[in-house]
Amino acid sequence: MGDDSFQVGDLRLAIRRWAFREHTNHIEEIRMKTVLRTLLFLAVVVGLIAPIVAKPNLVVALRGTDVATPDLVPDIDGDGQDDEALCFELDLVDLKSGRTIGSATDCLSNVTPVGDGLALVGTTYFHFPEGVLVTRGLTSVKPTTIGSPNFTHVTGAIPDHGENSVLFGTGRFHKASGAARLSGAVNLSALASDGMITFDCVFVIDLDKADCF
Repeated sequence: MGDDSFQVGDLRLAIRRWAFREHTNHIEEIRMKTVLRTLLFLAVVVGLIAPIVAKPNLVVALRGTDVATPDLVPDIDGDGQDDEALCFELDLVDLKSGRTIGSATDCLSNVTPVGDGLALVGTTYFHFPEGVLVTRGLTSVKPTTIGSPNFTHVTGAIPDHGENSVLFGTGRFHKASGAARLSGAVNLSALASDGMITFDCVFVIDLDKADCF
């Protein structure tokens, strides 16, 4: 009788231990499923955010007044030779902070009258602390229609979808590519007499390389 009681007690103990292990395993299984769901969610979020993070956006302004300096810019017409341009030295301003962060050289080539405005090729050198970025675009210049006392013309350049505006870069920009969009205002009232232009031009540059900035 004692032996039977001992065996029953052992059986009960074994059942309890088995039930405890099953309960523990169930809790661990739930925990692992929760961890996996969390990891999956994070992977989806990172996948959605990555394309945004991977495309740096620069918003800067070229501001100042300068007298044109004749210079050469990289080949425009495909003949393998540098081309002539009129270049202007300006301040490079970060519009997000309002601080002057460097300098810029804006070079104008192939200036052609079109109606009451101008068409030209703009080659712009952005001298950032991290390196130099050089872009090029076809630019339109038109008289203002609102009688601005400080500016005589508005100017703009809109790249085609997928177009690469970057010619080359140095430092952090040595592998850069992307699109540069220009919207600005200029004062050309002293251009004919003194070769002088006042600039306030905003560039939005969308870079394709995550390691560029």
